[in-house]
Amino acid sequence: MRDALKNLFSNQIILEDNSQFYYTIKPYELTNALDNVIAVLQEYAFTKEGDDNGQFSCKLYKTKEGNWYDKEEEKPAANNNILRALKLAIDNDGKVKV
Repeated sequence: MRDALKNLFSNQIILEDNSQFYYTIKPYELTNALDNVIAVLQEYAFTKEGDDNGQFSCKLYKTKEGNWYDKEEEKPAANNNILRALKLAIDNDGKVKV
């Protein structure tokens, strides 16, 4: 059990304001109205514990080409700056590793 939790929170990213987020990545199948798979995206599930406003969590989606795909129901307007910073941090982190 402890190893599963360790692997679950092994990915961490720190933004410029020193806020720390943990994230997991898994495949996500995007389907159309007929339930046919039209694309497979990478789903990034972010969490931030200990936030003043409670626990922050969100999901972001990225295509295999490296473009971000936004689902409208996942995007509250108040968190636009955080979402933008997370996307930028993931993009920059990916470029450093290559």
